[in-house]
Amino acid sequence: MPRIGIMRKRPLTRRCQGLPPAGRSLCDTPSAEKWRTVPVIRWIAGSLLQLALAASCATPICHPLTIVVAGKEERARLETVPHGVRTTETGRLEEDRRPEVVRDYWVRAAEGTWYPITLDRYRGVEIGQPLKVCR
Repeated sequence: MPRIGIMRKRPLTRRCQGLPPAGRSLCDTPSAEKWRTVPVIRWIAGSLLQLALAASCATPICHPLTIVVAGKEERARLETVPHGVRTTETGRLEEDRRPEVVRDYWVRAAEGTWYPITLDRYRGVEIGQPLKVCR
């Protein structure tokens, strides 16, 4: 009777026999042994990963600049913002987006450059007053 199945090129062996050397498990693969024997590479890889994560989470730098306010402007724009998820007639889930007015507040410096500011600062600033902004 013929045997049906996958033919192996080499017979199955039991690699995990006997007592392992000190500090090793019974079934270490060659790549695991190589990784363990090169701790410097592991340390460098870990340091590079930490450096990359720290750089990606860095906060933007604010360079404070004092300007004299020459003008103020409130700009409004229509933007569609998500308001949840809804089910369509066919049963699919779809993001529910609604139009909403978004307001931005800007001040103009004496040299003509516009800078965005918050609503509270916009209400408190007067034309001709000095104002600290982030550049």
